[in-house]
Amino acid sequence: MKLKTIIIDDEPDAIISIELLIKEFCPDLTVVGKANLIDDAWDLIKSLQPDLVFLDIEMPRGDGFDLLERFPIRKFDVIFITAHSNLRDKAAKYESFCILEKPVDIDVFQQIVRNLVEYRKNNPGKLYKRLSGV
Repeated sequence: MKLKTIIIDDEPDAIISIELLIKEFCPDLTVVGKANLIDDAWDLIKSLQPDLVFLDIEMPRGDGFDLLERFPIRKFDVIFITAHSNLRDKAAKYESFCILEKPVDIDVFQQIVRNLVEYRKNNPGKLYKRLSGV
């Protein structure tokens, strides 16, 4: 079973790049939605119920953390993709599976996706609770 995946990034080229990487190298993922604004991403996640979200941190009108705060309990894994390495510690507090730095290295990307697929097989139905005071 393929993992339903959503890509959220304010840069259209970044969305295209991640989608191409998924199509070319990640047969266990299928992209079911894309968004470049937090409000659109919120609607997509609610309606499509993804297994995985690739999430940029810094975006206009809110950041990736703001989006995750809207989910008191979430059923999807998050892989942050960011050019802002100074946000790694904060991202880790949101129980992200991984934090990838832009530009994304193809080999690292593939390995992280393989690790995530294996993790999901061993932890089906994993829930993440919003942490208070993050």
